Amino acid sequence: MDISVVIPTLKPRGEVEAIEHLEQGDFDDYEVLIQDEYPVTKARNEGARAAQAEKIVFIDDDSRPREGYLRRVSEALETEDALSGRTVHPHNDIFESELTSHYDFGDEPRYINRFWGCNMAIRKEVLADVGWWDEEMGWGHEEKELADRVIERYRIYYEPEAVVDHPYANSISDYWLKQYKLEKQTPYYWDRRGMPVQQQWLAVIKSILNPLHYVRRTPKLTLVKAGGTLARGAGRIMGLASKRRSQR
Repeated sequence: MDISVVIPTLKPRGEVEAIEHLEQGDFDDYEVLIQDEYPVTKARNEGARAAQAEKIVFIDDDSRPREGYLRRVSEALETEDALSGRTVHPHNDIFESELTSHYDFGDEPRYINRFWGCNMAIRKEVLADVGWWDEEMGWGHEEKELADRVIERYRIYYEPEAVVDHPYANSISDYWLKQYKLEKQTPYYWDRRGMPVQQQWLAVIKSILNPLHYVRRTPKLTLVKAGGTLARGAGRIMGLASKRRSQR
């Protein structure tokens, strides 16, 4: 088995969109492991530990790998430790044009310091060596936290030809809710990075009060960004408050 594809999801296997797109390719030396454990980090760990292959791909259930995706990942992981592919928001909307710049690292292969769980791969030995996914961390910055540990010892290679279509958000309200949930995990991530609690609170206040986090070039984009900034601030405050309660 050349590649093990790990997909965390609560959907039945027959409803996982990603599988259909994988099957449309001409690469067949792979297995798919559907994992329904909670949280997502545990699901990814359980899948990775059960994987038959040394090359492990992590995608989401709504990821849509394009033609040649697994073959390109396989070729890259012959020499690389970890990989991030190019991710595309598949809709012509405000998210595609303004709010998904973090998805795409450009047209040229290079070494980077991040990957995203909807389109990434890593050698099993590397994942085991750096300590697997942090199961104390649910969805939100878990890829960033793992990437921090990976780049301390290894390199993350960006392969622009390993393309996955993956929607970032389906509506403005969906975007705001995603920002809130994402940022609830930020205080935990800051803890892992050694940031003192006082500095965490200061960072939250500065972000909320920074006018550059609100104003954009059109009224609609300003509304979306302003709502996102407030949602992120509320998520971080909730995360800090939850952490304080748990420490009592």
